[in-house]
Amino acid sequence: MQDPDTRAVIICDSEGLPIQSSFRGEQIERTEEISAYITSLISRAKQTADALGEGRVNFVRLETEKGEVLIAPQEGLILIVLRNVASQ
Repeated sequence: MQDPDTRAVIICDSEGLPIQSSFRGEQIERTEEISAYITSLISRAKQTADALGEGRVNFVRLETEKGEVLIAPQEGLILIVLRNVASQ
């Protein structure tokens, strides 16, 4: 059962190429765009963590007006989850 607040789930490789996405049809271009932006963000987050001596980046969470973006980078893959603001 999928969480009703989840808008999309994307898995991409470490180069930003989408491997799997819950987006369908015309939204495929959106998947590619999101994957590219998130890959760039994770690259910068890794550089920042290294510069600060913090070790490996395990998880990034962005809170936005529309909801949140959950990012879990792994060796060679990145899991991206877009969620709506939880209904109250």
